[in-house]
Amino acid sequence: MDTESLWIQTQRIVCGQLGVHFDADLQHQLIGHPASHIGPMLAERAGTDPDDAIKQLLDVNELLVRESARPMPGAGELVEAMGAKVPLAVASNSARRILDVALGRSTFEAGFAATVSAEQVARPKPAPDVYLAAAEALGLDARKCLAFEDSEAGAKAAVAAGMAVIAVPQAASQRPIAHAFCGSLASGELLAWVAAWE
Repeated sequence: MDTESLWIQTQRIVCGQLGVHFDADLQHQLIGHPASHIGPMLAERAGTDPDDAIKQLLDVNELLVRESARPMPGAGELVEAMGAKVPLAVASNSARRILDVALGRSTFEAGFAATVSAEQVARPKPAPDVYLAAAEALGLDARKCLAFEDSEAGAKAAVAAGMAVIAVPQAASQRPIAHAFCGSLASGELLAWVAAWE
């Protein structure tokens, strides 16, 4: 799901509500990080309560996701193609309630054998916990898994978990560490590669 753009929009809105200047530098620092990390950072700048800032971020983001989250181009076809070959999981830095709303707006939620939210592990991305938990939920060694990532923090997490990473960055400012890059999940080359899996 293309939720990263909505997460950036959420940060911009909440920064405005808190009176925090949201510039390109701050945006780059926040990309890929969960509300549990961003809330305290914004609260410190605004001189407000971190828990209130976290709640603000989640409330605004849930509304935006519920109203306008869309699958990334090609995501449905890719999930279907890969799901016919291997078990799939979601390893998300989103709060569980946001993850559930986002997947509920997709046509491919049933394609995943497991979904793991950052709230279910000790440390969010860029720590590897969410990816390790997703691999465990599938009964797989993380080192035999492939991750698709759109953020620097997410790619760091997957690499730290021992996974191969294909980066599909949505924000121009993101330069994830990855083993391969793909401009779009709708890539014919990507789908042909998956079709050739045994």
